[in-house]
Amino acid sequence: MFLYLIEKVVAQAPVNDVISWPSGLLLLASVLYAALGNGPEKLWEIEPTAGLFLFAGLPLISIPRMQKVNWVSTTCHFVSRIRSAYGKSNFWIRAESVTEGARTEALQRVTRLLSCVIWEDRPVQESEVDSTLWNMTPAGLLQPVKPATASPSSAVKPGPATAKDFLLFAAIDYHVFREWEVEIRSGDKSVFSTKGIQPSAVVDVDSEEAALYIVAANMVRRPHSQSPIRAKATQLGEETFVLDLDSVDINAPACWIDFHSYAPDNAKVSASLSQLAHSYFVIVHHINQQYAELQREPARKLARIHVGQTLWIAILGGALLDTGRLTIQHLPGRWGMKNITPDQAYLSRIGTVLELIEPIANSPNDFGDTVFSGGLSRRTAIPFLLVGLFGQAIICYFLSVGTSAGVWTSVALANSLYAGRLTDWHSLWYGKSAHTDQPGMKMYLPGTKQLMCIATLDRSTPRQGFLRQGFLLNTVGLIAAILGAVYQESTRRALEFGEFRPSPPWVSYTAIALCIGISALILVTVIIQQIYEKTWSDDSELPTRWMVYSTIIPSFAVAGLAVFFQLQGLAQFWPILDALTWISGLPLGMIENGRIFAADDNLMHLVLLNRWIMGAVASSLGSGRDSLS
Repeated sequence: MFLYLIEKVVAQAPVNDVISWPSGLLLLASVLYAALGNGPEKLWEIEPTAGLFLFAGLPLISIPRMQKVNWVSTTCHFVSRIRSAYGKSNFWIRAESVTEGARTEALQRVTRLLSCVIWEDRPVQESEVDSTLWNMTPAGLLQPVKPATASPSSAVKPGPATAKDFLLFAAIDYHVFREWEVEIRSGDKSVFSTKGIQPSAVVDVDSEEAALYIVAANMVRRPHSQSPIRAKATQLGEETFVLDLDSVDINAPACWIDFHSYAPDNAKVSASLSQLAHSYFVIVHHINQQYAELQREPARKLARIHVGQTLWIAILGGALLDTGRLTIQHLPGRWGMKNITPDQAYLSRIGTVLELIEPIANSPNDFGDTVFSGGLSRRTAIPFLLVGLFGQAIICYFLSVGTSAGVWTSVALANSLYAGRLTDWHSLWYGKSAHTDQPGMKMYLPGTKQLMCIATLDRSTPRQGFLRQGFLLNTVGLIAAILGAVYQESTRRALEFGEFRPSPPWVSYTAIALCIGISALILVTVIIQQIYEKTWSDDSELPTRWMVYSTIIPSFAVAGLAVFFQLQGLAQFWPILDALTWISGLPLGMIENGRIFAADDNLMHLVLLNRWIMGAVASSLGSGRDSLS
């Protein structure tokens, strides 16, 4: 009654009639109801076999010939340490294949459009900058009136800025407690102070040594969890600190910063003070160059760091390609991948993204409304994982004990109960639940609330939508179902279950007929389609061929063995059918890195329905009289 209020059901039957059905018929009806009542995408989400390939995000298995398929995609994932695979809805591109030259070109395109600082719209008033402490350069940067160290006679010119430099520059100003006053001391004298600095202002530096003082001060002005430097500073007042730089190892890690709060520790932005100082010095030089190109005449307009734009300069410039993941999706037009290199795929998508965000570039409010970060906190999901594993084990065990369901049917039905409701192993580490966003730094398609770009600091799957059952959930269910079959009689006696009612042979023959019938429908569909299109031998049909071969052949094998076991009185060998069903689905999980591939939705639905019916054949055979003798 409660579930009826939440979601309407297709059909209902009196409870007394349902529980009086033979167990095999009840299982067969349940499988048909679950499989026919859900679309192919949902069935793929709860497919037990697919979970074997979701233990560590994206599997390393792919088909080289799949890279020749000319499919159209709405989503392109650049992920490290995978093999490329191209599909109807998704491209998986090995991020390491994007060359250094392509990354440099991408960064140049991005920096021509976006700036890491935003200049004020109005000239800065004298009252806003303490002229006794700070001077303003023509480019809007601040210089101390009394520098602690004399500038060298010839200014050092750093090399060109890299995407990693922009990433560290964003990290230096991200989550800084700007109202705190920090004094940096070295050699028993004060060398730098943040007193009087405007929020997010950039201090002009002409050496890495000068930049070192600034980044050290900003590391002090951070939460404890993001930098160990704060713990080395002496607190003089509520918001006043002093740091002796001579007591700090400038080559030791100075920060662990996660821009979206959900990356594992080994994937957070980590750098030493010397690395941060180098990046700060390089980016300051870049800002001065950029201002000189934009405006030759001095203007008293303060330059403030825009963390969001700086971060996306780094992301689009390729800073996360070797360790993280960048997803670009929902771009206008059709995106094919035949005879396109990873460099071309990357640059073409970066170019389109830049065209789309050009109207809002360098506008703090407009750009800030388009980008954001967030997602599911995995730590809070651990209790749900434990509950899910416990519940999965209970359901699979008692499905085997009370209904003689095979392990395939037990796990498949248990997965259908959990889909979209609890967070499993896969969602915990690499995905999301049905009601929360996947973790990452995100950019909307301008003018909409549709995600255009998603970037994460760790290598993760871009899977969205309903709960993926994952490797651990399936394994626990499989073990529980096997134990339920082994200890069926002892459990029934201990819990005082009623007498087991075996299913008549016609239930098994009904399941076998359904299995053969659906296989025949698949064959007819494929034959008619190929008669008209004549593309069966093309590379474009490779995944479809694999899908058909791995479904039709095992389906007829299961049906034939079931008839043989039934006629020869060998129904106790029904677990062989279950094992064959499970193993035959492994190729499906391997295609396109475990994602649903380019097949017609109706054909895919028939294939997944057929796999569930194969499991029901084993279960109905196991519930017969011969299997109990």
